Amino acid sequence: MNVKVHYRITQDRAGLPQNFSGARRFPQMEMSSLIELAKSELAADYQIPASAVEISMIED
Repeated sequence: MNVKVHYRITQDRAGLPQNFSGARRFPQMEMSSLIELAKSELAADYQIPASAVEISMIED
């Protein structure tokens, strides 16, 4: 089963402020592991630091 993770990107790869929101599905797992996985995958996809990814909501 997958869960939907809503996220917000706070800066682009050049470090400039940005306000982009989106949602993506990830496999269901323990909450702390899910947040770490989501942040690392989104950071790699957008080529930004993981600190620029904020998880706003997780829903089933």
